[in-house]
Amino acid sequence: MSPRARQMPYQERARCDEPPTDAVLVAAAVAGDVVALERLLLAHYDWLAQRIAARLPARLQSTQAVEDILQLTFLQAFRDIGRFEPRSEAAFGDWLGQIAENRLLDAIRQHDCLKRGGGRAAVDSAAADDSRLVPVLEWVAAEEPTASSVVARGEALAALNVAIAGLEADQREAICQRLLAGKSLEETAAALGRTPDAVRGLVHRGKQALREAMGRASWWLKTK
Repeated sequence: MSPRARQMPYQERARCDEPPTDAVLVAAAVAGDVVALERLLLAHYDWLAQRIAARLPARLQSTQAVEDILQLTFLQAFRDIGRFEPRSEAAFGDWLGQIAENRLLDAIRQHDCLKRGGGRAAVDSAAADDSRLVPVLEWVAAEEPTASSVVARGEALAALNVAIAGLEADQREAICQRLLAGKSLEETAAALGRTPDAVRGLVHRGKQALREAMGRASWWLKTK
């Protein structure tokens, strides 16, 4: 990396000809750089999805998708990254993999417990499988198609899954209730204990945040 690039904030270095190393990204993410963490999660997305798919028991596949576990993993990564200690080059991947393993074990325990009690495991409201994410992707890209047209559909959905995890909690819940669960504005307001106008504002701000994250992701993905 050139001396000039080293002196730049990470957000500016991300658009330099010389891409930042994983060590630079991890250090920036631990220091609170959301953009760096988004890029790290995208870089590990396919590997992590394959790891989860290989461990997902057949008995869970009707109620849990790989994307469900990924979403829960990313939520915890955004929450806990400040406590991560990079002790080796592979430490971030190991840490992320362990989070995914724990979330998968939680899902298995919940499924088996509910089955013994005669219930049926429900998918977390923040989780979303591929087919449910497509309408959200179309909604986000409706007025700004760059987010979905520059990169392949699968990559755009991966970027969206990461972006949803990075939303503020109330924005994420409002969008999940409205678009993933299909609830009306009034139903969402009642579920969140907010007014319809407040929910409308949360959805609007969440949409803007998703567009910004998808725009960043499309630039990274088309240049990788």
